[in-house]
Amino acid sequence: MTESEHAILAKPFKLAGKKVWIAGATGMVGSATVRRLASENCDILTPTRQEVDLVNQASVNNWISANKPDVVVVAAATVGGILANSTRPAEFIYNNIAIESNVIHASYLNDVEKLLFLGSACIYPREASQPMAEEALLTGPLEPTNEWYAIAKIAGIKMCEAYRKQYGCDYISAQPNNLYGLGDNFDLESSHVIPALMHRAHLAKIAGDKTLTIWGTGKVFREFLHVDDCADALVHLLRHYSGAIHINMGTGEEVTIGELAQTIADVVGFEGSLKFDTSKPDGSPRKLLDNSRLEALNWKSSITLRDGLASTYDWFLENIVD
Repeated sequence: MTESEHAILAKPFKLAGKKVWIAGATGMVGSATVRRLASENCDILTPTRQEVDLVNQASVNNWISANKPDVVVVAAATVGGILANSTRPAEFIYNNIAIESNVIHASYLNDVEKLLFLGSACIYPREASQPMAEEALLTGPLEPTNEWYAIAKIAGIKMCEAYRKQYGCDYISAQPNNLYGLGDNFDLESSHVIPALMHRAHLAKIAGDKTLTIWGTGKVFREFLHVDDCADALVHLLRHYSGAIHINMGTGEEVTIGELAQTIADVVGFEGSLKFDTSKPDGSPRKLLDNSRLEALNWKSSITLRDGLASTYDWFLENIVD
């Protein structure tokens, strides 16, 4: 049997009646996980930043000691696209390592029953074989445009492994591919590719622009996972998985950035042409995850990219546009 099969729980982990702390509950993944857990009959803890400062060790220790969660989902992180990673490397590596270190260690000290750490597909080497299996971790150099974030996420994965190995903690980790959806960051300076393109396409439509400029060649491939699918997969892993190896989460489908940009333009209603600025970086040439372990746990994504983009644009219009 494979390690994944050994790690499948004979009886599902019961969330009903448990106190579940979502660290980062106001973020895109955190809020989606809160929505998903609403049907699990558990007590969801969503403290504000004023109540617990995740980069402050004493604050985290005091809060978790006082509130005693049974389950912790570490969805809090400092995140952003290529520009943000390139211009704020110290913030990305310090904040993320501080958050995961504080939450994981405090969970151990306070006997948390189960913890799930949310990583990222950027942990894998830039030139990893495609699709990227979990075993590709630490087999080659990282993509330079996001290495600070990747190193921090790798540290979190290894912390979960270490606390499992030394203390027997039921700490697991999951690595989603590029996420998007309700609650995303649409700031033009710090957002990821989908919200950035969507916002810019919307502005171009309103302004009546004839062209929309896209960073890079448009030829690199990416896989995108809707945040509601991600939240569903996280709950599935909490209930059914207990293993040392991190689990990939994706759709198994990929598109070029050019195809993505055209689909976003269609969804938004921008009728101009796309222009690709090849002087700007592309990032990794391809990032497709091997989802076979997650599929062996009987989970697959259900939201198509076009449907997910349409619902995301609806949310953008309702919540971001003045």
